[in-house]
Amino acid sequence: MKASRRGYVLLETVIATGLLIVGLAVLGGQIQDSDTAIRNMRLRLRAMTLAEQQLAELDLGLVELDSVDEVQEGDFGPRYPDFGWRLITEPTAIEGLYRFTVEVLYLVRMDAYQEDDFDYQAADTLFTTYAFRPAPQSLDLGTDFGLKDDQLEKVSQKLSDAGVPGLTAQSFDPAILAKLDFEQMVQVLPVILDALGMELGDLKALIPPEVLEELKKSGILDELDGAKKPEGEGG
Repeated sequence: MKASRRGYVLLETVIATGLLIVGLAVLGGQIQDSDTAIRNMRLRLRAMTLAEQQLAELDLGLVELDSVDEVQEGDFGPRYPDFGWRLITEPTAIEGLYRFTVEVLYLVRMDAYQEDDFDYQAADTLFTTYAFRPAPQSLDLGTDFGLKDDQLEKVSQKLSDAGVPGLTAQSFDPAILAKLDFEQMVQVLPVILDALGMELGDLKALIPPEVLEELKKSGILDELDGAKKPEGEGG
């Protein structure tokens, strides 16, 4: 009878241990799945943010559109070394209107970041977004913004003094601003702000946060703020 009792106890112990192992395995799998889901969600949120940044840079002219029906690719620099982007430009049925497809790609780099070595073919597409934009066109500050002849002449002279090729009041291409060096930017931006009736605060509100942060680090915003202050006004 005692031997039979010991057998039942042993059997119960084996069953209980088996159930515990199965339960731990299920729980471990659920935890692993949760970690994977959280990681994927974080990556997707990062990809969405980077896609918005890319569209903002597109609107600011920081991404060159050399021609339609073209696929352009790039990465997000050493700050986000595992992320790249692909921009596809397609014409639509409406003349002068184009559809932009922005894909954010992800691939863990095995080595340290190096410029222009992102493997776009091997990367996974984390996020895709679409936007419609008209073809970039030059602006006529007189016609498009209603500048009077004397104002237009003044702005034209200041832009000419800045010595930036292709940047004139009658044919003003905003994309050129993305190519200016620090000294040229300090000369040109106050002229543009004054011509468009904008304050520095208005410009800051239009700049994506990450681009604005880089401009602050460069000191260009301090230069512009000082240039806008009346003579004799202290810091």
